[in-house]
Amino acid sequence: MATVRGTLRSTETRESEGSGDTIGDARIAATAALDLDGFELLQVTTVTSKATGESTVRAVARSTATREHEATGPTYEAALQAFRASIPEGWQAQYAHEVRD
Repeated sequence: MATVRGTLRSTETRESEGSGDTIGDARIAATAALDLDGFELLQVTTVTSKATGESTVRAVARSTATREHEATGPTYEAALQAFRASIPEGWQAQYAHEVRD
């Protein structure tokens, strides 16, 4: 019997937009609109920027939630296939390794 263990990370993201007289002001507004509790800022992108200086920025944050995951099978290949197949929707594997007893 083989066992594969690893860590899963949530794929949940949050987005917000903010506007301001400058790109810096828009970035601050977009970031402030995000609830970053349990999330980390991933990306800040300028959506529009006018000649007057007014800008709109989109901020994206991703979840920092992780959890352990495990699957077994008669062989390593079967255990790895079971590990991958049993990853719940909204999660992705960060890494997996074989556990030897």
